[in-house]
Amino acid sequence: MIRHELGVALLAGVLLACQGGPTEACSSGALCALHPTLIVTGYVQASINPLPGVTVTATAFRSGCSGATVALLPSPAQAVTDAQGLYAMALEPGQAAAAACLEIAYSSALKVDTPGVPLRVPPAAPETLHVDLAGP
Repeated sequence: MIRHELGVALLAGVLLACQGGPTEACSSGALCALHPTLIVTGYVQASINPLPGVTVTATAFRSGCSGATVALLPSPAQAVTDAQGLYAMALEPGQAAAAACLEIAYSSALKVDTPGVPLRVPPAAPETLHVDLAGP
């Protein structure tokens, strides 16, 4: 757990270091090309065992948990779990939405829909959302 918290803190620190006003130039490389406003973290497990090396995807739906989607950068919005089954994604929505539905999935059978997620476009402070995927 401490390792996960350290990873999230490091990711947030790097992202905040890249945050500047909308007119400021970014001088820290490709990471600063994105200005994430949503950080999604969590773990993936099945039968109480962590699933390392699996790809987790994020899809944002404008209204409800299906239908029209909101573009997320980077695209595709995905992350690979580490040895403990932990993942972290730093996302920048292409459009603002007051209460989008965020779907986090490992497969079509193992996914979680989180309605009511506000999507903000830069400049905005990053918000963190924790979504775990636990299968039988």
